[in-house]
Amino acid sequence: CRSPDQRVRHLQREDSVYSSIVLVIALVAVAGIASGTRRGSPRTVAFGIAFGLAGLALFGGMTLWTESLWFDALGQARRFWIVLGTRVGMMVLAAVAGWVLVHLLSRQAADGRPQVRHWPAALAAVFALFWGWRHWDTALLFWHGQPLGQSDPVIGRDIAFYLFQLPLYDALQNLLLGFALLGLAANLAAVVVAMRDRVQVGNELVLTQYEPDEFLHRSLLRSAAVLAFVLSWRLYLGRFHLLIAGQGVVSGAGWTDVHIRLPAYALVIGVTVIVGILLCVPAVGQRFQRRLKLEYQSCMAALWTVGGAAACCVGFWLVVLAFIPALVQWLVVEPSEITRERPYLSYSIAHTREAFGLQDVEVRHYSIEGRLDAGVMEDNQDLFDNIRLWDPRALKAVYQQFQEIRLYYRFNDVDIDRYRLNGDYRQVMLAAREMDHSNLPPQSQTFINRHFIYTHGYGAAMSYASAFLPGGLPKMLIEDLPASSAHPELALRRPQIYYGELTDSYVIVNSREAEFSYPSGDTNMYIHYPGSGGVPLTSVWRRFAFGWRFGGTRLVLSDYPTSESRIMFRRQVRQRVRALAPFLEFDDDPYLVVHDGELHWFVDAYTTSRRYPYSQPLTMRDLAAHEGAPARFGYHSPGLGHLEGINYLRNSVKVVVNAFDGSVRLYVFESEDPVVRAWRAAFPDLFHDREDMPAGLLAHIRYPVDMLRVQGTMYARYHMTEPEVFYNQEDLWVRATEKYYGRVVPVQPYYIMWQPPGAEGIEFVLMLPFTPKRRQLLIGWMAGLCDPDNYGRLIVYKFPKDSRILGPQQVETKIDQDAYLAAQMSLWDQLGSNVIRGNVLAIPVGETLVYIEPIYLRAETAAYPELRLIVAMEGDRMHYAENLTAALAGLYDEVDPLPSIPAAAVDGPDASTAMLVNQVNTAFDNYLDALAERRFQDAGRYLDQLQEGLRSLEQSAGEPVPVIPAPGGRERSPGGPPIGP
Repeated sequence: CRSPDQRVRHLQREDSVYSSIVLVIALVAVAGIASGTRRGSPRTVAFGIAFGLAGLALFGGMTLWTESLWFDALGQARRFWIVLGTRVGMMVLAAVAGWVLVHLLSRQAADGRPQVRHWPAALAAVFALFWGWRHWDTALLFWHGQPLGQSDPVIGRDIAFYLFQLPLYDALQNLLLGFALLGLAANLAAVVVAMRDRVQVGNELVLTQYEPDEFLHRSLLRSAAVLAFVLSWRLYLGRFHLLIAGQGVVSGAGWTDVHIRLPAYALVIGVTVIVGILLCVPAVGQRFQRRLKLEYQSCMAALWTVGGAAACCVGFWLVVLAFIPALVQWLVVEPSEITRERPYLSYSIAHTREAFGLQDVEVRHYSIEGRLDAGVMEDNQDLFDNIRLWDPRALKAVYQQFQEIRLYYRFNDVDIDRYRLNGDYRQVMLAAREMDHSNLPPQSQTFINRHFIYTHGYGAAMSYASAFLPGGLPKMLIEDLPASSAHPELALRRPQIYYGELTDSYVIVNSREAEFSYPSGDTNMYIHYPGSGGVPLTSVWRRFAFGWRFGGTRLVLSDYPTSESRIMFRRQVRQRVRALAPFLEFDDDPYLVVHDGELHWFVDAYTTSRRYPYSQPLTMRDLAAHEGAPARFGYHSPGLGHLEGINYLRNSVKVVVNAFDGSVRLYVFESEDPVVRAWRAAFPDLFHDREDMPAGLLAHIRYPVDMLRVQGTMYARYHMTEPEVFYNQEDLWVRATEKYYGRVVPVQPYYIMWQPPGAEGIEFVLMLPFTPKRRQLLIGWMAGLCDPDNYGRLIVYKFPKDSRILGPQQVETKIDQDAYLAAQMSLWDQLGSNVIRGNVLAIPVGETLVYIEPIYLRAETAAYPELRLIVAMEGDRMHYAENLTAALAGLYDEVDPLPSIPAAAVDGPDASTAMLVNQVNTAFDNYLDALAERRFQDAGRYLDQLQEGLRSLEQSAGEPVPVIPAPGGRERSPGGPPIGP
């Protein structure tokens, strides 16, 4: 609410004490260095440098200390010190190695040349410090990774080599390459310094001959030799990278890579090593220089020697590693590509399926041979009772209107879950009521309000996913303030939300100022935080340190904190777990769970790698094609951008964050995952077994949406396991699409209650439908099972290719083509209301497939939609009604196929007549437009709407309706029941 200038002035006032301290330290350090330099006093210069470094260490140490206190509050102090110790150890070792190596390479060149005496080794040490700080996780994986017992099919190395060892070798190679380049740069700089200055001869400037310098000559050649040895190691590691990044139809090494590039790498490595050795042999250099008629041991001779060796190596590399393989690929492989690439395609298919957890997919065939009837309805009553009729977007708008209560509360999103309520297994939808400081009035956004009083959200809103009240609103399970629960299992004894999805600022709890809890009528209720969350502010030094990190002078000088107060920071759930386990990737959608009277956040965590041999990387281009989006540059699928480039994925960890005290626990659900095994060995106190998770929380685990999206993207191609079929992409799948909120979008995986094969009852399942590429017929669907007993099972159902199974987009088209329904929705859209169409849910029932789409109506003067209509389809049969039971019954009972549809609310006594007149006018205009454009099929549909409207007017006015001729001279008479109020 402040302008940028106001915010800057505000921060300056808050941090005046710290700014003054920093300024004093900087002034003293600069003054000492300047004075010592001016007077030639090394002690004074050293004092200035030491004082400045001490100031940096003071403030850096305070940040490090507050960080250690945060980890200690979570019970993870050991994890903090392991990472810090690894980082410091790697920084020291790398810095010492860099200093020593570059110093040795440049020592002789620097003799007598102070311009190149210190900076090369200093730069190497600085580079090494950053390298060591960054690659701590690579080192820990290298140290704790264990063999998998499975080798790559070409070179024969264990897969663990690619996952754990190769990353560190690559990092070390880059570090040594930097050292070698710095050493060579130092010697080249010494050569420049060693050149004679221009001398004046008469009125002309001339250059003298370079003086021989035996030590500089040898130093330059030696540094070039070291660079050659480092590059040879880089080439050696490049052999293994062939199995990671394919250059053709194979994701990994293809025929050309195995038969041409691998031998070429061996040849190039040998030549590069020989060049490095020859650079160290004086006789070879002397002979080369004599041929060029250069003076031996001169600077120019050394430059020509190094330049000639580099040119020969680069030219040889280009010919052997690039030109020849490309020529062989073009002339030998491509004319018979499938024959030569068949075994390597088999490797790629098998390893990609293994890397993305698709090797154990249960493939079943689903034949649509049955039909929905009363018996099927009765046998699957639990399933039909749990069909989700509320769209998350529509329900969020309802929650915002009726359950936010006050302007400072906000629902971020709506989650889908299931609970056992009075013995019934029911699908529910819920959202956390979080505190949003930005919604406070500007005059209320004070330092005290933001950090001491308005510290937390309160409670949640929960409703059935399938039930709604007669007025079209949801049937609530948890609502209002204070929280009221419809079932004792959902009663909240700690409804406060100190940690959530919107909590992005620090707060001080249990201070002298009571915290706002919730509004109650015209008054507010307050509490003092009774929990153990956050870091205790037990001393002035802690307040001073956290003031430096967060609150500035105000936090230090404030009277509100006491020795019993606690500071809570990193309260945003994903930020919190990412800080604790930065080596994991986290799902973008944490979801809320009610358990034992408290609120908990579940966050799915993934172990990933980009180095699994012969596995296809996940690219946004492939994802765009799979999701039906244009494969344009820069496409990013929502929520999956952070996974781009991975070629190994496991959902091995479930993270639970307590919304009241912020405690975090990581549970391992896939103990066979080699990556999570390595991290468990590195941090034994951080992870817990699945069996340690309380049963009440275990009942709410879900198969992650992002996980199924990635697996679905890969399976769409890699369900083809025959190399010839895969090569020709004969059976490529894509995600089904639907018309959602006025746009055609790919169907997101959706949760349903369904009875899997062999299960005794319904279970919570995540489902994703597929269609063939460029077609809208349903070809299959993938389901990830969520309930604990079957968690992680992945089932794929394939439909017969000779059958016609409608896809969600075709269901939308059928709805649009229904004359009566389309006319009514068009009429609603013109009467001050908006029609909102929810997700199309394809639900397998018995041996048939039922489609359900909810339709909502939102008046322009209202901020929330109401559920008004439910459309049910089976095959080509469609029925719609005000409730699900009636809509389903219309698919098999002898009932009116076009029931009366509830009308939109229109003010005034002539609302019905106005609606009918509007309907007739619209249909007539559409009819004339279609005739003019020679769209006779559409004209016939609009004619049906016109006749129906006239018939309704006849009934209300008592006048006969004329028969209107149809296009082509045929006559059409109105039929079917009226659509009206």
